[in-house]
Amino acid sequence: MRILICAVEAPLPPINGFRLMLGALTQELRRKHEVRVLAFRAADQEAASRAESQLRLVPRPEANSLGDAAAVLQALLRRRPLRADALAAALAGPLREELEDFDADVVHVTSGRLAALGRALAGRRSVLGALDAWHLNVEARALVAAGARRRLLRGEASRVRRFEASEYRRFGRVVVVSEADRDALREVDPMLAVSVIPNGVDAGYFAPDPDVSRDSSRVVFTGVMSYAPNVLAADFLARQVFPLVRAARPAAQLAIVGRAPAPRVQALSELDGVDVTGEDEDLRPWLVGSGAYVCPMISGTGIKKKLLEAMACAAGCVATPLALQGLRVTPGQELLVGTTAEELAHALLRVLEDDECRASLGRAAREYVRSEHDWRSVARAYRDVYRELQPRDAGAAI
Repeated sequence: MRILICAVEAPLPPINGFRLMLGALTQELRRKHEVRVLAFRAADQEAASRAESQLRLVPRPEANSLGDAAAVLQALLRRRPLRADALAAALAGPLREELEDFDADVVHVTSGRLAALGRALAGRRSVLGALDAWHLNVEARALVAAGARRRLLRGEASRVRRFEASEYRRFGRVVVVSEADRDALREVDPMLAVSVIPNGVDAGYFAPDPDVSRDSSRVVFTGVMSYAPNVLAADFLARQVFPLVRAARPAAQLAIVGRAPAPRVQALSELDGVDVTGEDEDLRPWLVGSGAYVCPMISGTGIKKKLLEAMACAAGCVATPLALQGLRVTPGQELLVGTTAEELAHALLRVLEDDECRASLGRAAREYVRSEHDWRSVARAYRDVYRELQPRDAGAAI
């Protein structure tokens, strides 16, 4: 099978969650298929001289923000999400050239921000790796904004919903990582053909280290700390949950680890026992060396890759129900679950203070990740979707 992947970011360093996912999926698909990747090169990535021959890079267009009055006005007039059409336009020419040179059996477009490319794929087998329900993430950003920015983001969320309803149906299938994302998209378009394929984890890379001792007083939370759902989660954790932990265990420390911490996250370092570290290229020492990992999500959507990485490292994990989207876990077996600040604090204290509980949770968590989120299984699920696809004609997409 010949597979052409069009991606919003290239699978090159420096690695983030999307680039890691795309690189791992591409590597697995290439075991049995011919795969080409057409992707944007971000400003922090190396030029094509370092890329492999089957990877074509296109410079990413300059970003428009909500502070760009002209871009916002155009989005309002066209009732389209900010940048969505510009991104598709920048890849449209290279996509045509790739299709002429490489007669792909299926075109895989990812993420949903590139869905406008579906207009150029009529008559071809195509899949949109939307990954999540985009509008929910914009709504989450609105929750942490204020004033005019909040109003702009709410308007953007409405435009994203309209975009999802009009553009996603142009693809033979839409793929998301959790049932919650699937249900959210089907609320937008009940006729949308959506498959759920969870994220994978490299359980060889993220693994326990018997030479590292866990600090039974340290709790860690990781993620991109400018991402709105992580900002809300970190604030909730540091201001409402962790003080309850320290009241019972004064030596407890909280490490919030992740790049680009927003000012609201940076301010948390002023609280007793809280350390906002910023970016760390290798998270494994935090995951294998901390007494507990917590994923206190109160907004957002999608599988939490950060939680899967911690579970692969056999960490004793505590999470909110929202953090478990897309996971087939049993609370109390692979991890502990709490909804309120009090429940989460109680669960964290149990993991920190009970070595046997932490070890048992860690063993079960790692086994779950190895059996359910192996990248070979993920690639196999995508191959099944590719084979089920039927070409979409232009009339069906309108």
